[in-house]
Amino acid sequence: MEEAKKTKKYHKLEFKDLLFFDNLALYYLIQETPVNVLARAFLIMDPKLAGSILGILSKKQRELLHFAMAKENDNDAEKNKQAQESLVIIAQNLYEKGMIIKKGLYFYGKEKSQSYNN
Repeated sequence: MEEAKKTKKYHKLEFKDLLFFDNLALYYLIQETPVNVLARAFLIMDPKLAGSILGILSKKQRELLHFAMAKENDNDAEKNKQAQESLVIIAQNLYEKGMIIKKGLYFYGKEKSQSYNN
C-alpha cells in the first residue's frame, strides 16, 4: 500500500497535447530539445504549435532553427516522425519532473522558485 501512495499516475502525453502547453511549458521543452530534433519536428508540425514556438524563440534561436530545418529537410518521413516522438518524450519527462503541470485540458510551466535557482 505504501508503494501505491508513492507511485504517482501521470497523464500519458501525445503530440496533440503540445498544442495545450502555455509559453513557459513550451520554453522548458525548447530548452531541453536539441535543435536538430526541433528542426525535424518543425517540418511536419501543426502550424499553430509552430507559431507558438516561434513566438517564444529569440531572433538568434529562430535563425539557428531555420538553418537546421534547411539542413534536415531531406524528406525522410521516418526521421521526422521520430523527432516528433522525441518531443513528446522530452515533454513527458518535464511533466513527470513537475516542471509542467496539467490543469484540465491545459499544461502550464511551473515557475521556478528563488531557492530552486540558487
